[in-house]
Amino acid sequence: MAPNGNLIAEFRYRIERVWERSVDYWLQSGLGLAPLALLTDEANLEMESSLDRLRESLVKRNLDDRTLKSLLGSTYVLCGLRHDKVRIESLFRRLSMLMEESTTYQAILEEGREKGLSQGLSQGLRRILLRLGSKKFGTPTPSVATELQRVTELARLELLTDRILDATSWDELFSTT
Repeated sequence: MAPNGNLIAEFRYRIERVWERSVDYWLQSGLGLAPLALLTDEANLEMESSLDRLRESLVKRNLDDRTLKSLLGSTYVLCGLRHDKVRIESLFRRLSMLMEESTTYQAILEEGREKGLSQGLSQGLRRILLRLGSKKFGTPTPSVATELQRVTELARLELLTDRILDATSWDELFSTT
């Protein structure tokens, strides 16, 4: 509503149960909705042929490679809402060349690499802090060990690692960050 009480816009909508529609319904509903085709009950029973139908439908539209790969990448991601990982991987394995070039797929992989790298570094720095700290200050109390496990920011772990040479106790080490 506008400040004067007049209606600005009216939206009408209906709830669609994706899984109750046919594969063809979603394939014919427009390019942006086509990836929903593999979430249907019909597709659940015939995953390979449903994926083939989706791909054929997209290819018939003469899409550029980037759009085609992006839509297939979106379909791959959406499949995770309904199907288990092994089934999805098996299904999309034969499209792996397309998937690997998908911008969506690449973004997911990059995020996973960054998260894995960050978690690995964090775990490594915690182990180093425990080893060096135990040698310098003695075995940490349970509260110190818990406090160290709660540190999740890589920058703070790096700061603690730098400070361990100057600190004289576990308490001092944690009080300086």
